Amino acid sequence: MKWVNWSKVGIVSVMAMSVILSGCTNSGGNGGSGSSDPGSGGEGAQGSTEAKVLKVAFFQGGYGDAWFKELKQQFEAAHDNVTVELEGDPGIMEKMDPRFESGSNLPDVAFLTNTHWQMWATRGYLADLTDLYEGESADGGAFKDTMNEVAQQYAVYRDKAYVIPWSDGILSMVYNKGMFEEKGWTVPETWADLLELAPQIRAEGIAPIVFPGKVIGYWDFVVKPMIVQAGGFDTLEELLAMESPEVFENEAILQALTQYESLFKGDLLLSGSEALNHTEAQMEFVNGKAAMIPNGNWLEGEMKSSLPEGFDMAMMKVPALDGAKEKDIYFSSVGDIVVVPAKAKEQELAREFIKFASSQEMNRSFTELTGGFRPFTYTLDGLDVGSFTQSVMDIMQNNRPFTFNTTSPMFSRMGMYPSGDAYGNIAFGSKSAKQQYEDDIAFAKSKWDEYKKELGLE
Repeated sequence: MKWVNWSKVGIVSVMAMSVILSGCTNSGGNGGSGSSDPGSGGEGAQGSTEAKVLKVAFFQGGYGDAWFKELKQQFEAAHDNVTVELEGDPGIMEKMDPRFESGSNLPDVAFLTNTHWQMWATRGYLADLTDLYEGESADGGAFKDTMNEVAQQYAVYRDKAYVIPWSDGILSMVYNKGMFEEKGWTVPETWADLLELAPQIRAEGIAPIVFPGKVIGYWDFVVKPMIVQAGGFDTLEELLAMESPEVFENEAILQALTQYESLFKGDLLLSGSEALNHTEAQMEFVNGKAAMIPNGNWLEGEMKSSLPEGFDMAMMKVPALDGAKEKDIYFSSVGDIVVVPAKAKEQELAREFIKFASSQEMNRSFTELTGGFRPFTYTLDGLDVGSFTQSVMDIMQNNRPFTFNTTSPMFSRMGMYPSGDAYGNIAFGSKSAKQQYEDDIAFAKSKWDEYKKELGLE
């Protein structure tokens, strides 16, 4: 298998995905931390006599602030004469650009959501964290080796590590675990399995799948995994590099779109789904009207206040296509980042804080306190987590992750479907899968030279 040369391709977020994911992370819960020592050392560690203040800014959104408060407490306990000053702010993203530009009021460490950090790196705003990335982790061994594959790829830009990803998750499908167990249904591993199961689900007066027609982009969580299933990682690399319009002439794209189209021709979808927004679709799912839904690892936390008593859900992998080259994969939502401003006062202590925050103990604490996940290798053994959280972790730890993030300006300009909204076009019947595929190829070829000139790639 040809591996992706991400040091040349680079990573950046796809903006369309950011729209869907914004605000969809889980809110916090309660609980303690694990038992392993995340380590100490570095500037301001035990034994140091100089008092230091470490300023830590973070996006205060769906993950809340419980983990950051726990992190502050644990870090201060392990480091004499260090005070961690937390700045939790839902609007921190809008404030970072002017802070970087002025060089004033900068934190030492910033935990941010997906953003244009590559531009910051190019302008010299970010400290080079390659020493941390290549160095030793808090638990021993190489720091980068504790990160999953896409997190390693995402951290590096122009051969240097400017960011450390700090959250992760899965974009896939969720099923009603209690319903499946009660009815004796087996979770489908292939689309053939799902088609065989569908009549049994319908016989119970339940729709196999509900989807949010008003937020059609949720189908991205299903179709993009099918593209990678069909074409493998070679196809993913070619798409993300986007070096010619011929990348769209790939049968894997057509196969994935054709399978997607088949969902609307069979008896698989809850009637009226096309008129639902994402919250309404999720309500139909938790109320037992449908057995499955395209969604992400935030679903349980987002619907917590609306769950019927005893409701049990679990994450599943996207069913595999016939002849799939890659079955053991998952669509990672990695993208949130930790940065150290180049003009931050406490450079070494900031690195020590990031290392400490990425220890086994603090990773476990993050999942327990927030219901979210970190892009590192760790287990939930001994923690009080529900079956949904455990199902997400099981997929993450036993399958290879991928993303559709790239620094290719042409990919950002063209998009995955250059001629228009493939999911909406196919779902609502304005185009067939084959027509969408052919239109995308024709559009890419007709606009290629124009876009190259526009992007300064000539």
